[in-house]
Amino acid sequence: MNVATGLKWDVQQRLKLLECTVLLTGWVRTQALIETFGISRAQASKDFAVYHGLRPDNLIYNKSRKYYEVGPRFDPLLLTGTAAELLDALPLMYPGESPVVALTAGGPAVSVVRPMERALDWSLLRALSMAICQNRKIRVAYQSMNRPEPSLLTLSPHTLVHSGFRWHVRAFSDTHNEYRDFVLARMRGPVSLLEDRGVVSEADTGWHMMVDVAIVPHPDLPPVQQSIIAEDYGMHDGQITQSIRRALIPYFLRMMQIDPRRLDPDPRVQQIVLHNVEAIQPYLWS
Repeated sequence: MNVATGLKWDVQQRLKLLECTVLLTGWVRTQALIETFGISRAQASKDFAVYHGLRPDNLIYNKSRKYYEVGPRFDPLLLTGTAAELLDALPLMYPGESPVVALTAGGPAVSVVRPMERALDWSLLRALSMAICQNRKIRVAYQSMNRPEPSLLTLSPHTLVHSGFRWHVRAFSDTHNEYRDFVLARMRGPVSLLEDRGVVSEADTGWHMMVDVAIVPHPDLPPVQQSIIAEDYGMHDGQITQSIRRALIPYFLRMMQIDPRRLDPDPRVQQIVLHNVEAIQPYLWS
């Protein structure tokens, strides 16, 4: 059991930031928590005391410099070692507002590459969110890439999804009589929120069915390079498996750049591939 699970959410966020900062910079001051989170000195001191009580060897107080240093037997309390949680702890998606800068000016230089921003219609998002929460149908014009003009659709949306690059909504389409994905940016004009009850999501097998996607290093890479790739992705026995919703498999593969239809012939470029291609093939886009 994680010893930190009993902590309140706000305390966990402050301690995670504290832990992340001390790992990146080697030290942190109580004043940093006070200024960053707008809390009292008493609360900041209590946070440090709580952290010290849970991980007594992680922080050592340097009396001459008046700050806490990372201990030689550091054992993370809240961080598990993934890149994603580091980005969560340091909102680098907003340049100039990195908490490392707020907690200490001595942090390492860090830069994050992110996709180009895509416009998001807040009124559209609001209407979709309301339809989902109230289980109601909507009517909206949709510009498919297969038609020259928009077509009017009646949808029962049940989940908003961010694919890593753009937003779409998972919905039952009365027009197509099936569950499909609809890109928000292709919805044109105002959304009509209907009084009709939406089609329930329980019948959406493509959404509720989970499928194991197995990824391995490219078999044509030399063994030494395969082991490096395996270590980079945290693979065990040369493989890593992730359970993905069936409907989201194509988005996942596209984000990982391992779409079986578009594999680069050079293994140095296509460093990872699908291990269970035949099992995944039926769930790819046609």
